[in-house]
Amino acid sequence: MIELLQFEFARNALIAGTIISILFGFLSFFVVMKKLSFLTVGISHAAFGGVALGILLGFNPYLTAIMFCLFTGYLIAIHGEKSEYDTVIGILFAFTMGLGVIFLSLKKDYTFGIMSYLFGSILGITKTDLAMLITVMIIVFIIFHLFFKEIIFITFDKTVARASGLPVQLLENLIIAILTFVIVFSIKLIGIILVSAFLIIPAAISILFLDNYKKVIICSILINLIIFFSGFYMSYRLDLPSGATMVSIGAILYFFSALIVKQD
Repeated sequence: MIELLQFEFARNALIAGTIISILFGFLSFFVVMKKLSFLTVGISHAAFGGVALGILLGFNPYLTAIMFCLFTGYLIAIHGEKSEYDTVIGILFAFTMGLGVIFLSLKKDYTFGIMSYLFGSILGITKTDLAMLITVMIIVFIIFHLFFKEIIFITFDKTVARASGLPVQLLENLIIAILTFVIVFSIKLIGIILVSAFLIIPAAISILFLDNYKKVIICSILINLIIFFSGFYMSYRLDLPSGATMVSIGAILYFFSALIVKQD
């Protein structure tokens, strides 16, 4: 795989994958502990409607995907407290996917590579994409640095946090906004259908073996890095889709880990 490093597209892919692995590994703990797995699926699939709208109108699909995901995240945030997220996410999941199918059907002659958005196109990462990913990562870590104790508090006990006077709903909306931006800017690497797995699998594995949140976060980052680099290597050697290969490796690791825990 060393020979690949002479190509800029490969270097960009490896850098982007490393950034996303660290970012997703860090956020994975909060997604799993707050039971936001379905939320990440809903937001990521909302991007399909945005991409399809961009194709229909001739706009940059990523810009319309960002708008769709932000709007979806906003609707989830304002309705989530009463509906416990699941109901509104289920409705928006179906609605945005349905809109995507309608938009594509209206564009009768489109030849756009929709598969690259659904399953990722890791070798299509540009320097502009890298700059955006780095910016998003810096912003996310600054926010968590400023509000880490509060976010940890509401992650473990939302009721007590609210009784203590913390703005629980505001902090939860902030988490949803962060997840929305991270998901949208990661679609090009992993794809709409697969991106949520990167936010769920690492912490799901780590929690099986560890009970300290700091260790879980560190372990989740390491697991995501292992999943990314092994998936990238296998996809290169075996000529397989990179995003699908990575997620498959992650899923196998999870079920293998769960089997070990059950045997113990």
